[in-house]
Amino acid sequence: MASAPPRQPAGASTQNDPNSTVAAAAQSLINVLTQNLSQGQQLDQGRRQEQELSSVEQEMTRSFPGYFSRKSYLGKRKIQSPKTCSTPYTKPWKPFSFYVYLLNINSEATPNSSEEAELAQAGLGKSHLTMSRDMSHEEECMESQSAGEDIETCQSDIQIVSVTAPPVHDTETSLEEKVPCPICFLKFTPQFVEIHASMCGERRKDNLQMAETTAVCQDNGEERIKSVDDVLDAICQRVDVEKQFNIQISRTNILERGLLQWQRQKKKSPTATLKVTFFGEAGVDTGALRKEFLTELMAGIESRFFEGPEHKRSPRYSLTDFDNGLYKTVGEILAVSLAQGGPAPAFFSPWTYSYLCSGQINPTTLNRDSVADVQLQGLLDQVEMSTEHSIEGLSDEILNCGYTGAISVQNKESIHRAIVLHAVLRLQPMLDQLREGLQLYGLLLLIGQYPDICQPLFVPGEDVKVNAEFVMTSIIPQLSDKGTSRHQIELEIINFIQDFLYETEAEDQEHVDDQDGLHSITPARFLQWITGQGHVPLLPSEKKDFAVTIKFNHDCSADFGHHSVCYPVVSACAKNIVLPVRHMRPYDQFKKVLIEAFHLGQQFNMV
Repeated sequence: MASAPPRQPAGASTQNDPNSTVAAAAQSLINVLTQNLSQGQQLDQGRRQEQELSSVEQEMTRSFPGYFSRKSYLGKRKIQSPKTCSTPYTKPWKPFSFYVYLLNINSEATPNSSEEAELAQAGLGKSHLTMSRDMSHEEECMESQSAGEDIETCQSDIQIVSVTAPPVHDTETSLEEKVPCPICFLKFTPQFVEIHASMCGERRKDNLQMAETTAVCQDNGEERIKSVDDVLDAICQRVDVEKQFNIQISRTNILERGLLQWQRQKKKSPTATLKVTFFGEAGVDTGALRKEFLTELMAGIESRFFEGPEHKRSPRYSLTDFDNGLYKTVGEILAVSLAQGGPAPAFFSPWTYSYLCSGQINPTTLNRDSVADVQLQGLLDQVEMSTEHSIEGLSDEILNCGYTGAISVQNKESIHRAIVLHAVLRLQPMLDQLREGLQLYGLLLLIGQYPDICQPLFVPGEDVKVNAEFVMTSIIPQLSDKGTSRHQIELEIINFIQDFLYETEAEDQEHVDDQDGLHSITPARFLQWITGQGHVPLLPSEKKDFAVTIKFNHDCSADFGHHSVCYPVVSACAKNIVLPVRHMRPYDQFKKVLIEAFHLGQQFNMV
């Protein structure tokens, strides 16, 4: 019996119905499009929000740059909290370099170049540090140690008393007040007081007491100056050896040309080392040319700007020289001569030196010897020899000297005193200008503090003039071996030199010129010809090493070939002279050759 097939639900299709497949694909496509559309709307909304937030932040940054700023290195942009602005503003640290000086006493000034050399020899000196950030002294020492620098000076018991930093042109820094150190009470700027105080705290008590005692002595003006050598050492150490004060000059009229060139050095100070060059000469100044220049200059200054009896000179009254400032220049030259190996100006009268020391005139110490002017000296003589009738003829001259009393023989003493006082008081402007020049190297201050010690440098006392005995004592001959013929000849030449020097000294022709206008030979000029200086050495460093070396040339024919005469060769810088012995025997020939060499060999034609 056949059965019927099963029934299918309504709307259902068979597996082979294409309509159902199309409907399913369309539904899937609609779902994908709907999902993409919603995601795109979300992205557009986020971009619009970011753009709106960015534009708002940019506007706020432009309007309030102190509160809203970009910092890319922080990653996400954030608005700074206003609370951070409550912190006070601090100025950024500027790195700088400075020197730290180590001394054994308190000092408000840094050492000069000569003092630095002495400190270095004593194991002290200076250290160059760089302050890269705001840090303490201990941190700076640790950085120096890590960099390989020597910090033994930081650990010593010696006090750092001076810190030198480059000048800061900032207004706030320049107006900072100095703060005293709580230990030594020296004042420093706030940025250096911590460094200084840290070293003050590391000192031992005995070092502190020594520094305080020395500081008190210095404040009271008590220095270790007990002799003329100490004064000369003090001003010699103040010469700036790192700089030069150059003078180019000819040997014609050395005084006037020297004064003119001295005043023309506007950009350089005479505190520097004096270097002299003579036109047309090959000599290089290592000391001899400077000493020769100062020797000639001092001799010219004494006769040109001073008058009166020998060794009791007073300034010459000259308004022209005063207006040109020449007396100040003279004072500077006197100071340079004392500090750099020149002769001492030992020609002042006692009253002029007293005025240089104090700046005041004491009328009770004045007498007839205080008058150096020739006309006023003549007036004094006329007053002393005058009678009741003749003294009336001197009324005009006496009134010009400031005397207002009755002119009579009974008032001779008062007239005499008025003339002396007039002669002295009119020189006061010249003396004041001279004192201004003597301020070089602090010489005027030393003269005022130690007048008795400095007096031999200005007022003649013991005769220290160069004579034949001094020259012979300074001579060191380089002799050949004893027993040889050359040794005997060299001893004979030395005897010739001794006889010649004593002969010229006995003739006493120091101020007499020969027919050629050249100075005659004296022991002082003979010494100046060989060494550049015609005076006894003043500086202690030069006294112990001063010597004149005499060498002998026995084979001048091998050097110059066949010749009839040759002359001695002088090296002033080395302080030696080479004598051609073959042309200097006997004594008459020696004297002739030596005099010719002296007159013809004043210039430095060889190096």
